[in-house]
Amino acid sequence: MELKKISRALISVSDKANLADMLQILKEFDVEILSTGGTYRTIKDLGYKCIEISSYTGFPEMMDGRVKTLHPKIHGGLLGDVEKKSHWDSMQNNNIPEINLVIVNLYPFEEKLLDKKSTKEILIENIDIGGPSMLRSSAKNFKHVTVLPSTKYYEEFITIMKKNNGSIDLNFRTRMANETFNETAYYDSMISNWMNQINKNKFSEKKVIGGKLTAKLRYGENPHQESAVYEIPNNEPGFSNLIQLQGKELSHNNYLDSYSAYSLVTDFRVQDQICAIIKHNNPCGCAIDPDGKLAYLKALSGDPISAFGGVVAFNYEITKEIAEELVKTFYEVILTPLITNEALTILAQKKNLRVLKYNYPEKNKIQHLTFLQKTFLAQDENIKQLTRADLKIVTKKTPSNEEIENLLFANQVCKHVKSNAIVVTKANKTLGIGAGQTSRVGSSEIACEHANKFFSGKLENCGAASDAFFPFADGLENLIELGVKSIIQPGGSIRDQEVIDAADKAGISMVFTGTRNFKH
Repeated sequence: MELKKISRALISVSDKANLADMLQILKEFDVEILSTGGTYRTIKDLGYKCIEISSYTGFPEMMDGRVKTLHPKIHGGLLGDVEKKSHWDSMQNNNIPEINLVIVNLYPFEEKLLDKKSTKEILIENIDIGGPSMLRSSAKNFKHVTVLPSTKYYEEFITIMKKNNGSIDLNFRTRMANETFNETAYYDSMISNWMNQINKNKFSEKKVIGGKLTAKLRYGENPHQESAVYEIPNNEPGFSNLIQLQGKELSHNNYLDSYSAYSLVTDFRVQDQICAIIKHNNPCGCAIDPDGKLAYLKALSGDPISAFGGVVAFNYEITKEIAEELVKTFYEVILTPLITNEALTILAQKKNLRVLKYNYPEKNKIQHLTFLQKTFLAQDENIKQLTRADLKIVTKKTPSNEEIENLLFANQVCKHVKSNAIVVTKANKTLGIGAGQTSRVGSSEIACEHANKFFSGKLENCGAASDAFFPFADGLENLIELGVKSIIQPGGSIRDQEVIDAADKAGISMVFTGTRNFKH
């Protein structure tokens, strides 16, 4: 077990919670305490003996406390391997006593980062230098030093001290060293990413991702896979700021589908009352309507079979009337920015139903990361929103104002469908969605099949969107046969003219956007 007797501790903490408990156990085992600035004063105020660092090193604190512990007598005491004669001799010759316990938590940079009122100057002053240095020195020398990087380890430390009569075992020291390097790496990642942000250094040569564990899930995408949730610190409203109002804990797949739903509805303007129903990361129904209840019912009508067990997202308030409709169908998750108390009471009838509240995000604040084992891709989020001015009419027939509005809706929904994607819509409501097929014709067939299944006889003057260009004119055949009268697509194929000619022959309108919307 390789027990190590604790004889001298260095304490420097921003978070002074439960400090008295630690001081009491150190007093019981006659441990000498060294400390700095505010921590020193707190320890003295609590009635415990303590040696101030400046007195211990013979060197004063300076530069408003920026230089306190960066001294050979401190780091020599932390890094010295007392079992090595050369180390021990250096310590003896230079009057460097061993320090075998370090209790340090860092300046609250994360707290200040999350506070939108924090200025650049405040954040800079909350970048801890001495703290990480002491933590890293101690963690490197875990063979001889115990390091506690957080208050959450105090209770276990006290238990071990009592059990081992003032000594700490190697297993605990090793584990704490591991946690310490995690802590300092996470801390540095926040600083690195903040600096990249303010310097607009989008694709830095070195990119660091730091996440904080927020939940261990029951399992991953499948029951044999383990899973956990990590949050990257950011002071912008967004998906990570979800508040769960009721229901079971979120599963791995709930997170994936909820994010897809959230991304879709927040891609629309707040004044566009949109409801979207998501299943396996793809929308199965979406609709915009000034009547919130109607928007939901229209979205549900897009594919009521697939909606079962799905995720429903709104970008507007859920009222009592909407909630009464929601409880008629089994859903896993409901997302909304607002919900009335009456509506929440109704949804509570479904005790397992997860109800999540979110804040509208600020666009273009984060990058989209995709992990490929030991590689990851970083790209801008696809937040481009088209207007009428972006559309180029390429056919003889010009779409009406109503058709253009519907096409813009179809195109925006299409952004959130797995490629290859075809979306058939009418009056700002999806009629059929073809997702994730390896050919555009295949996606078109599925979209048309669904539209015929759920809206037979109601397909006159519908429109369609494609996430990428039609490589051949045959991509239009199913849509034309269905009754599609207007199409929106990026264009850019070497056979664009053939596709345009096919549209002209059928007497339908087509617009090019020049913007592809692949989603993988």
